[in-house]
Amino acid sequence: MAARRICVVATAASMQTLCSGFLQMPLAIPLMHKPKTVTYSSTKGSNFDREVDELFDKFDTDGNGQIDRDEFSAVVKKMKGSSRRREILSIATATFGSIFVASESNIFQFAQKQLRSGYLEEAAEAAQKEFFPTAILSSDLDKAVAKVLKPRGFTPENTLFGHSVCADEINNRKEQLIPLMLNRWQEGFALGGLGGLPSAGKSGFGAYLHHVPDQGKLLVIFAPHVGIDEVGRIGALRRDGQEKVSSACGAAVGAYKALQKAKKAAPDPLQVLEADNQREYDPQLKGIVTRLGPRLDDIDQSADSIAFVTYQMYGIIRELIAGCIEETPDLFDFATEIAVVGGIMINRRKGGDFFQPLTFETTRKGEAPTDLFEEAFGDRPNLLPIIGSESAMTRASLL
Repeated sequence: MAARRICVVATAASMQTLCSGFLQMPLAIPLMHKPKTVTYSSTKGSNFDREVDELFDKFDTDGNGQIDRDEFSAVVKKMKGSSRRREILSIATATFGSIFVASESNIFQFAQKQLRSGYLEEAAEAAQKEFFPTAILSSDLDKAVAKVLKPRGFTPENTLFGHSVCADEINNRKEQLIPLMLNRWQEGFALGGLGGLPSAGKSGFGAYLHHVPDQGKLLVIFAPHVGIDEVGRIGALRRDGQEKVSSACGAAVGAYKALQKAKKAAPDPLQVLEADNQREYDPQLKGIVTRLGPRLDDIDQSADSIAFVTYQMYGIIRELIAGCIEETPDLFDFATEIAVVGGIMINRRKGGDFFQPLTFETTRKGEAPTDLFEEAFGDRPNLLPIIGSESAMTRASLL
């Protein structure tokens, strides 16, 4: 995608100052000027830059081509109240100036990091830090994985990306993990179904393998997902365009509820539960119920029941992915190396989605797996206080 240049008067230094401290609102705020020149190099760029101009005009209420303190206050108010990521991107580009020569995605990621303190949900942020303590933004996960794999020869030209994540549309929003990785690696093979389990099975994994470029490499990411709503409830999410709160992951919560109903799990006064599923044909949910049931021992010792279920879902998926790899005898007849990244996707209404890394390793023919976790992500998180027991940690493949 051709780069688009937006030239404005404000300097990069003033942009950084404003981005890092816009909530504190200094007494004297430098005027922000409307872009004087815009170079359009594509239809998409033209639409994007026109949106920037329209948003600038929206907040430049006196029409003098500058945004003063009072008008800037309206920008901040809009930023704090908006959950629309594209609007955040456009406001940031229109008001914070500097010279951008970057992709639209890179501008968004910059704005997301610099401005998220102004519109994040404090209770959700606290809950995430408590139950998913080393979670990182989706864009940071994407970059960390690519940085570590590049010296090992992984490139978009020789690597086939595969993903086993839940089919929920929330996991495919623009600028979040799967679209980011698809953009980086150019294409991807969908292995996952409800809950993130690799429903494509061994046959699907075999098809994925056979599509790898000659002497190429495989990169697989797997994860269950979980929402955190504005009041910090794990397993809940208010989706864009909906007023009510719903479950995320609905399949995992639904399976947990089904086990409670069948008295195979202890009663749990969950506040967020989907309506009863009366459909007879529901093979994927039944598969989750069958695998999740034996893993719920010691859930009463956990810090949060849905966080516990989510980590157990991670263990289920990890074992299934490992089974697909181990039971594919011709793996290295087609690929020279396979890298596997596993963790938990965390859906947030505001502030961007996150990923709790839990495993990252790569394997070549005739070699033991190489652990890349600490190189990519640093120290491993201490999850015992969250899970509650070492036996439950073992069942979740966390020990």
